[in-house]
Amino acid sequence: MSLNLLRAAAWLALSCLPIGLAAQSVLHGRVTAEGLRTERDPLRSATVLWKGTREGTLTSADGHFMIKRSAQTDTLEIRYAGYETQYVVAPTDTIEIVLQLRTENVVTVEADQPTITRAPQKTEMITKKDLVKAACCSLAESFEKNPSVEVSFADAVSGAKQIQLLGLRGLYTQFLIEAVPLVRSLEMPYGLDHVPGPFMESISISKGASTVTNGYESMTGQINICMHDPRTAPSLYVNAYGNTQARFELNLYGAQQITDELSTMTMLHGRIMDMTMDNNNDGFADIPAFKQVNLVHRWLYNNDEIEWQVFVRGLIDQHTSGQSVVGHAGDPHAHDSTNGAPYDIVTDIGHADGFIKFGLLNAFGDMEGSGVSLVVAGAYHDATSTFGLRQAHGQQRTVNVRGVLALPFSEEIKLVGGFSYLYDDVQESLMTNSFSRIERVPGLYAEATLQPVKNVTILAGLRADAHNLYGTRVVPRAHIKWSATDMTSIRASIGRGWRVASVVTENLSSYINSRQVYFDQSFSPEDSWNVGASFTTSFEVAARPITFDAEIYSTSFMNQVVVDYDRSVREVWVTNLMGTSYATNVMAQVLVSPLPRLDVLVAYRWVDVQAPYGGIQQQRPMVSRSRVLTTLSYATIESEWQADLTVAWNSTGRLPTTAGNPPGATLASTFPSWWRVNAQITKRFGTFDVYVGIENATNFIQDDPILGADMPYGETFDASLTWGPLDSRMFYAGVRLTIQ
Repeated sequence: MSLNLLRAAAWLALSCLPIGLAAQSVLHGRVTAEGLRTERDPLRSATVLWKGTREGTLTSADGHFMIKRSAQTDTLEIRYAGYETQYVVAPTDTIEIVLQLRTENVVTVEADQPTITRAPQKTEMITKKDLVKAACCSLAESFEKNPSVEVSFADAVSGAKQIQLLGLRGLYTQFLIEAVPLVRSLEMPYGLDHVPGPFMESISISKGASTVTNGYESMTGQINICMHDPRTAPSLYVNAYGNTQARFELNLYGAQQITDELSTMTMLHGRIMDMTMDNNNDGFADIPAFKQVNLVHRWLYNNDEIEWQVFVRGLIDQHTSGQSVVGHAGDPHAHDSTNGAPYDIVTDIGHADGFIKFGLLNAFGDMEGSGVSLVVAGAYHDATSTFGLRQAHGQQRTVNVRGVLALPFSEEIKLVGGFSYLYDDVQESLMTNSFSRIERVPGLYAEATLQPVKNVTILAGLRADAHNLYGTRVVPRAHIKWSATDMTSIRASIGRGWRVASVVTENLSSYINSRQVYFDQSFSPEDSWNVGASFTTSFEVAARPITFDAEIYSTSFMNQVVVDYDRSVREVWVTNLMGTSYATNVMAQVLVSPLPRLDVLVAYRWVDVQAPYGGIQQQRPMVSRSRVLTTLSYATIESEWQADLTVAWNSTGRLPTTAGNPPGATLASTFPSWWRVNAQITKRFGTFDVYVGIENATNFIQDDPILGADMPYGETFDASLTWGPLDSRMFYAGVRLTIQ
């Protein structure tokens, strides 16, 4: 292991000595009772909590309350003895609730939280309820049922799991943990496997131009991961998983309430897969074996005036593939005699990161919901990858500081502003090619939420960052939402984003071949504009709810790092953009509940991703242009049994030219369409759940992921043209134990 984890943890601790915390949105309200008098009576000690959680409070003598918004749900529940319970979906920052006296024969109808939130920017939620509908062993695997985010198979040989949003690689999506940008840069190729599924409480997906408060790197959207809150998490949670490919995982976490204000929790994840398979008999493992140990520890303090948090994460991760592991599995193959050594693919990763937050809630007494906060985050990452005779290495040290001032002047005008500072020390190399940079980026930002007229909300932000290497850059972003009716919303957005690419680490799978690698002498930051619009409406047919959503987004690049396989079958070029590059994403989805407790989702996605490849403007290779996703979910009364089915059809797409290779080492110009089917059944026994499932039920795998596999050191060897899954049909089972 190239990283000394103790050294990484020590560096992280030093980088986080200052403390800080981001302001959290606070909701204020008053609960009164409808009585016989003209004036309504305030209700003292009424219960106000977020539905399905333990996050709540009691009203004061005059009926007032204050509660922080929850990451788990947007439905507020208000209860008082003798009165009807009320539910408020997506409440505004200031509300008044009037409870009615309870009468006989009252029927209460409750509905699940909608997938698409009411925020001005297009945001979709994946809740804990959604996450347990599949094994969700990691963040990458939690998107199998989501129509917007797709898991990419282009890195399957290396074992890296990446996603696509709006038709583009996950590199252009900003990943946040608790609203802090931790999964970024050198960690991106494997970073989505570094967030275990059982650690997550919810995931929010914001599309297009995102808020400027979290930096300038978001180009197609933001994905924020909310991990379990120490105040509401169970005292003990155990999840054990195993499958027919000899993959085993164990997840443990537990929360402790030290005092009414102070709580803590620790989360531990371990996984291992030693068995390797060679279903296509090419002498190479289909998917890598791996080992990972992952530890998270956090503290949280809140007394309704001050809040601080501490979050620390450390992990070691190893992926092993190639020829040797197949031989060890009892299926030895002849190695390339011209070199005398097996072709192995090995990646060793060590990573440590964390943040400290500090915030003053209601910092200005005459301005409810105001706040002042500071966030200090740090990360250390070290990774080494070996592909036969090639070796890539990357090391990164990062410190990120952000200050926030929240000023809600009124319901119509709210302002958030502050400063940020990024220090990024990145060193990476591939063979004799090395790239290093030290970034120092101070920045200022401001964002206003305006309601100029009823039912119209405008979110406009602007930030300026003075980069020590690339000069000052200004990032404007804006969203507008029109609530045409209570159930119909129209949104539009526009914004700029830019990022500094790590050209070696972010393209590791491009180097698993015998092609000569060419890099530009220097690289400019990737820079793009994103424009989008969406329409969302809900209605009923035969008393059954239906939600329809349609969207279109376009991302246009002013500069981009392009990986070009089409110039020559013997070469791969990594260059700055010379020409035009854009991605257009069109999606429509329908969510319907034809029967009680049965939810059906059907979504269609089409993308047009163009850039110059081989001197010709053409489609990005190894990407399906169309996708149809269908999910069905059914639960019995009280959710004792849960059944879920996911069916995805992926269309054909373009492949790079291999016309210069000899017969037997060429591919067609396109790959075929293919299906993927997953299913799971869950049985709940109170605090104990048992689940079984199947993935890739049709057993579809790419037959020819590696060209020239019999001569891996020969000139035709190429394992970088993967477009489909390499994991064969797999059955799994697991258990979950929850003790509050």
